[in-house]
Amino acid sequence: IRTMFQYKSSPISNLAIGLLIAVCSFSYINGTMAQETAPQLFNRAYHYLGVDKQKAIELLNQCIAIDSTYSEAYFHRGITYFKLGKYDSALSDFKTTQGYQPERSILWMYRGFTHRNQGNTDLALSCFSNYISQNPQDTSAYAYILKGKMKYELGDFDGAVNDYDMAVKLKPFEEKYQYYKFIALFEAGKYKEALEAVTKLIEINPDFYGYYFYKGNVYKEMESYDSAIFMYNIAIIKNYQNADSYYERASCFVEKDEYNKALEDYNTAIVLKPNDGTFFSARGNCKFEMGLKKSACKDWDEAGSLGYYEDYDKMKQVCEGLNIESSGEGD
Repeated sequence: IRTMFQYKSSPISNLAIGLLIAVCSFSYINGTMAQETAPQLFNRAYHYLGVDKQKAIELLNQCIAIDSTYSEAYFHRGITYFKLGKYDSALSDFKTTQGYQPERSILWMYRGFTHRNQGNTDLALSCFSNYISQNPQDTSAYAYILKGKMKYELGDFDGAVNDYDMAVKLKPFEEKYQYYKFIALFEAGKYKEALEAVTKLIEINPDFYGYYFYKGNVYKEMESYDSAIFMYNIAIIKNYQNADSYYERASCFVEKDEYNKALEDYNTAIVLKPNDGTFFSARGNCKFEMGLKKSACKDWDEAGSLGYYEDYDKMKQVCEGLNIESSGEGD
C-alpha cells in the first residue's frame, strides 16, 4: 500500500511541473490583459480624471486605440485637455465627439469656453449662439450671459444688452445678471435704461454701497448733479472708505462751481488712495479754478510723478516761471 501511494519526485518531474505552471500563469496573465476592452479602459480612465490627468489621458488613448468610435473617450479626453490648458487638443476632441454625437449640444458650450480661453471671441460667440439655438428650452440663462459677455468684449454693447435682458427675463432676481445688463446699458450710453437697471439692483441688494455709487454715475452722465450727489452721499454712508465715491462727488461739486466742497472731497479721496494720479490732477484743476495756481502746479506735478500726464500741457503753460516750492498762493 505504501508503494502504491508514495510519490517520489525527481529533478526532471519538478522542472516539468514548474515550466507547466509558468506557461499557465503567463497565458492567464496575457489572456487577462488581452481581454481588457475599450469600456474597461474607459472606466479605469474615468477614475483617474480627478487625481491623475496624465494617467487618465494615457488610458483614454488606449481606449481610443481599441475603439476609434468611442465618443465618450474623446469627450472626456477633451475636457481633460481643456483643464490642462491644451486647447487645440481639446477642440479637436470636442469636434470629433460632435461628429459622433451631433445632438450633444453641450459640446457647443465646451467649444465656446475653449475658444474664449484662446482669445477667439468671435468663435466663442458663434458656439454659444449655436448652443442657444439648439436649446430653446434651457431656462438657466447662463448661455445668454456668456453670449452677452462675448458681444461686450467685441464692443457690441447693444447686442450684449439684448442677451443680458433675455437672461434677466429668465432669472429676474439673479443679481449678477441684472448687474451685467446695467454695465452694458451704461457703456452703450443708454442712461435712462441703465438707471432702471441699477434701481432694480438696489431693490435686490439695498445694502451694497456700490449700486448707489453706480446710480450716482448714471445721474452724473445725465448731468443731474444734485441727484448724483445724493446717491454718492448714500454710498459714502454705507462705505466711508471708498475713495471713488468722494472723487466722483467732488467732480459734481465742481460742475456746480462749489469748489470748497469739491476740494474737501478731493482731499479725502487722496488720503484714502494716495497713489492715484487722477485724484491729484483733478484736485489741481479745482485749485486752479480757485486761483491757487502754485498749489495746483504741485498737484499736477505729483500726478505726473504717479504716471498721470493728462494735464501736462496745462501744467507747462501755467506753472512755468512759478516757484512751486513757495508756500505762498495766488499769482
